[in-house]
Amino acid sequence: MITENHSRENGYISLTHISLLGMPETICVEGRTLHKKSEFHVSLMALKHLAPMLDSEHVEQAAETLTQSFLEFANEHDLTSFRLTGEYRLVKRAERVTIVAMVKLDNIAELFDYLHTTHGVDFPVQPTHITIYTLQPEMGIGILSEDELANESTVANVPELSEILVNKVST
Repeated sequence: MITENHSRENGYISLTHISLLGMPETICVEGRTLHKKSEFHVSLMALKHLAPMLDSEHVEQAAETLTQSFLEFANEHDLTSFRLTGEYRLVKRAERVTIVAMVKLDNIAELFDYLHTTHGVDFPVQPTHITIYTLQPEMGIGILSEDELANESTVANVPELSEILVNKVST
């Protein structure tokens, strides 16, 4: 954990400790059975994609620099408050299939403005979402930009998801 509520794992900085209620264990979408994930998080920064944009020759150092910038911003701004928007999207990439719940996260655009101002790189603002179901167990699909979201997903009408509630962000 890099803060009380944020982790840096597998090339991402994420808001963790999210509990969702009212979800069935499986759902059927387009004739496929998708399985509920065992943990939920909101990916805030895909360091594995952003770091090479900052310095392609020193990627690990760039990831450390971006992590420090995140921590500086998070020290002054709330990056834990969010709400489900009610929009669910079916995301497909190669053989992977997921359902994501779109979220509105306070200060995410401001974070990326800060990163742009600090580093002079026009990083894409990541579409904030929670991967809630996957075809392959626990295999999410990273979504780096609004373009990727538009090109690799469609709005999903899944009535079983109408009652999902955020229980809390717990520490």
